[in-house]
Amino acid sequence: MAEKFDKYYSYFSSMPRSVRMKPRSINLGLLKINLGGGSLVELRSRDRGMNLSNTTGVMESEHVDLVNPPESIKVIKGKFVKVQNGDLEAIEGEEVILYNVDVVKVIGKRVKIMNSDVDHIEAEDATLINTDAREVIVARGEFINCDVDALEYKESYTAINTEVGNLKKA
Repeated sequence: MAEKFDKYYSYFSSMPRSVRMKPRSINLGLLKINLGGGSLVELRSRDRGMNLSNTTGVMESEHVDLVNPPESIKVIKGKFVKVQNGDLEAIEGEEVILYNVDVVKVIGKRVKIMNSDVDHIEAEDATLINTDAREVIVARGEFINCDVDALEYKESYTAINTEVGNLKKA
């Protein structure tokens, strides 16, 4: 993809200003970059389109798989969400997988979080490994090497080598 970007960028930048097409953008397949002075970057999936606007900071798609997401992304919503190495405000999805992520709020049906810091988690099934969480609300949960300040569960939970502050059965 980098070679394609270099090819298009050199082509557009070498054109005289009077000949350049307006608006200028580089379409790299899944990624479209606007060079016309705007701050729009579009990420598109093959199935239904995944759009990101730097002005809103929200990414929505059915399937999101990000490694080192841009700082402009603050909220991610989708059916399947997988994020590695990020700092986000909120993540919502049916199935959420996070590695090395600092996030304020996570809401999902099945949530798996590893090596992360989370303020608030709401899930039916949650698995946390090496994670610090302030408030966790689950139906069923499994916690391994975690530090949980407040845990509210409906059915059951398993805690292995985990510190749980306030425990409450709903």
